[in-house]
Amino acid sequence: MRIGFFLRDLKIEGVQVVTLRLAETLVKMGHQCELITLNRAQELELASGILHHSLDIEKRVSFKKSKQYVEQFLSCLNKLEHNSDPFDAIFSVHGETNDIISYIDNPKLIHCIHNSDEYTYNNKNWFNKIKFKRKLSTKIKNKHVVCVSNGIRDFVKAKTDGCALSVTTIYNPFDIEKIKQLSFEEPIYQLPQEYILFVGRLEEQKNIPLLLESISNMTTNIPLVIIGEGSLEADLKQQAIDLGINHKVLFFPFCLNPYPIIRQAKLLALTSVHEGLPTVLIEALILDTAVASTNCPTGPAEILIGKYKKYLIDSESPEKIALHIDGVLVTETQVNEQSVIQRFTANIIGQQYLDVIKKEV
Repeated sequence: MRIGFFLRDLKIEGVQVVTLRLAETLVKMGHQCELITLNRAQELELASGILHHSLDIEKRVSFKKSKQYVEQFLSCLNKLEHNSDPFDAIFSVHGETNDIISYIDNPKLIHCIHNSDEYTYNNKNWFNKIKFKRKLSTKIKNKHVVCVSNGIRDFVKAKTDGCALSVTTIYNPFDIEKIKQLSFEEPIYQLPQEYILFVGRLEEQKNIPLLLESISNMTTNIPLVIIGEGSLEADLKQQAIDLGINHKVLFFPFCLNPYPIIRQAKLLALTSVHEGLPTVLIEALILDTAVASTNCPTGPAEILIGKYKKYLIDSESPEKIALHIDGVLVTETQVNEQSVIQRFTANIIGQQYLDVIKKEV
């Protein structure tokens, strides 16, 4: 099959990383995969056999302006398919790219949702809730939709009254053996001997101020290492100073191989306002690293099942989060239930994507 992925860029961010991992998996399974990006920003390395095309749109694509880029996308598609096999399917994976394909009546353009809107929806007034439902229904009408968690799927179904052609859950793929192998390389940063870890964008969604407050309430004296970049970096550094913990909060930028850092951490912490399917939680479990995550919509509760459920925090109180993390850190034996992790194996997920194309498109 010829399979495309339509995404914003190739920066080191969660959606881009898992999309590239899926493309690599499908190539290994004998299929042709191509990436179409809005712009040429690239930090990720492409595996052999994956082609990259760009629309060279440097401006931010908002929903209101997305219609003006439809012709540009279709023109690119026509050039790629001219004198060549047509795409069997193109999976659109970012909000901006989903906005563009929403104007195109073609079931081969599949709408992928990587983040939950449940939290923001619940905080809207009744009028804005109606507007949200109409907007989402317009975007996915007569489209096949892939959601990365059951929580997202259930929310989308509940708010759109069956206007999509199909709504399916497919988890993000993980090359478990490769992740384990990469984790034994040397970390590129000089790190403390023991540390709590956060990996992610330094943006409001990740709610890092809550994590910093929680760290300040802990009895265990252990540093926090933050791997990430974003608009809140200066504010977070100031908050650490205000809380009197700046001496034990270390900031580092994203890196291509975070797995040695994750493997060596005493615990990986997540206090997000909302997620889709938080990749870093699964990566930590693959590497036998303890985790602590608030039970935000959506993803953590689907990942942390079975014996891993002890890592889930049903509270947004910094005092209770601190108590929970302290409790996990003093536990000598951490959970290892690899049967739970096998759900996310790359080949299983790759086959589920192929099944969507065969059955639905």
